[in-house]
Amino acid sequence: MASIPLSSDAVKAVKLDLTKRFNECKSGHLSEALAYALGFKTNAAMRDEIVAQGTDPLFFFVDEERFLKRLNDFGYLVTGPFNFGPEEDSVMRETECMYAYQIEYKTKRQKAWRNLMVHTVNEALRRRLFSLRPFDNRWPGNEDRNTTHTFDFTFPTGDIGRVELHDIGYCEVSVDVVINPRIELAHPAYHATLKDCDAVGMTWVERKEGAWIQSALDSFRCNNTFLNKLLDLNVEPLGYGDRGIVK
Repeated sequence: MASIPLSSDAVKAVKLDLTKRFNECKSGHLSEALAYALGFKTNAAMRDEIVAQGTDPLFFFVDEERFLKRLNDFGYLVTGPFNFGPEEDSVMRETECMYAYQIEYKTKRQKAWRNLMVHTVNEALRRRLFSLRPFDNRWPGNEDRNTTHTFDFTFPTGDIGRVELHDIGYCEVSVDVVINPRIELAHPAYHATLKDCDAVGMTWVERKEGAWIQSALDSFRCNNTFLNKLLDLNVEPLGYGDRGIVK
């Protein structure tokens, strides 16, 4: 599955490609189907969200199954396989690591790590501290590769997450988070124990080959109380894949 920034220009570019591939479909139907693929009930609802996103939009998934279903609802007999996929200079980002099929979140700890890191990466994206585009770091002082950026935010559980961002090269951003830190530590995710906090986790955001988090499942420490809180959370990534190999 791919994702695009939710802007008028990006939607128009994708729509132009669709008119070439589905030239038997009416323009208005393609617009409605594309809006549905992006997660909206109607094209009007999508346009409202484009306005709300402003000049620096987040990325939204474009779902092939939803796109084809909506076209079929309009009476077109279209079937797969069909994939939204980035081409050279495309506005799209691929969100599925080619090795993603090897990674499953089966255990409680694996699922908890996934929820922890998706929530954390989502928050950094919402704050526009970096984007899913290659090299697009925005935190203060990001021009110096040796600097890190730290911020705190509140999880839906009411717990405090302390996050550290760092550019590690190759278009990757390391994202480390400590939950409810009780002492000050340099590079807390590397040094914190469960005496110092309730949980700690790390990942690396891939942005060169596509957009996904690398599944660093062995980077996770968590007490049972917060683990159960994480398992109760329902969170989806903001336009990136939630699994990928660690390079």
